[in-house]
Amino acid sequence: MSVFIIMTTTQADEVRGLTTPPAALDPVERQGGVFILGVAVLADPAHAIHHALLLSLPQLDSADSAFPPEIQA
Repeated sequence: MSVFIIMTTTQADEVRGLTTPPAALDPVERQGGVFILGVAVLADPAHAIHHALLLSLPQLDSADSAFPPEIQA
C-alpha cells in the first residue's frame, strides 16, 4: 500500500510549472482527469518549495476503493 497526493489537472499543471527543472515533479494522470504524486516528495528537501501546496491537497491510499484507476491503453 502506498499513499498518494490527489490533484486536478490545474493543480498538476501548477506543480509542473513551479518545478525546477520542470520534469522533477511530474504527476501521473489517472482516469477521470485525476493526477497522483507519491507523498515521498513531502520528505524530500529538494521539493521544499512545493510542500505547502502539496500538503494542502488530499491524500489517498492506493488500497482505498476510491483510488482513481489507471488509464487503459
